[in-house]
Amino acid sequence: MRKLLIIVSMFMTFLIGYGKPLQINVEKGAKIPNFELKDFNRVSTKSRKIFNNGKPTLLVFAAEWCPHCRTELPEVQKFYEENKDRVNVVVIFTSKKTTLANTKKYVTENNFTFPVYYDMERTIMNAFKVKGVPYNLKIQNSKIEGIHEGIIEYSQLVELFNDYDSSIILN
Repeated sequence: MRKLLIIVSMFMTFLIGYGKPLQINVEKGAKIPNFELKDFNRVSTKSRKIFNNGKPTLLVFAAEWCPHCRTELPEVQKFYEENKDRVNVVVIFTSKKTTLANTKKYVTENNFTFPVYYDMERTIMNAFKVKGVPYNLKIQNSKIEGIHEGIIEYSQLVELFNDYDSSIILN
């Protein structure tokens, strides 16, 4: 009877923990847990592979319908083209207001070449407590090093990533 009680308790603990939404502490120095990103071809990549490769990462949350994102993303593209050897750039398109097809079309029409992932159900967006887009994070070794809500310009990106040890939090 005791063994059965232990087995049932372990099983219930597993069930309660399973299905918990991804939660991330979004403040400077917070460690980012490993999660799954999907590209437009539905190929999954673990975040640890991107955020733990020795290079700092610019993580951008955007939506194809967002006018501020449409202003920012060409700046991000320019930054990516000039810095892709020393900085990872990752853009996550997230929205329930549009379709994956519309987002793919927008990316293609604008010739964006930075790595693009999608989060149409806003799981990752909600985990990062993103209230609006664009939303930008500087990540180094899976830790948040900088946060910028709203449009970020090319010159601000250069400044933020010129110092790998930067603790700048842009607001």
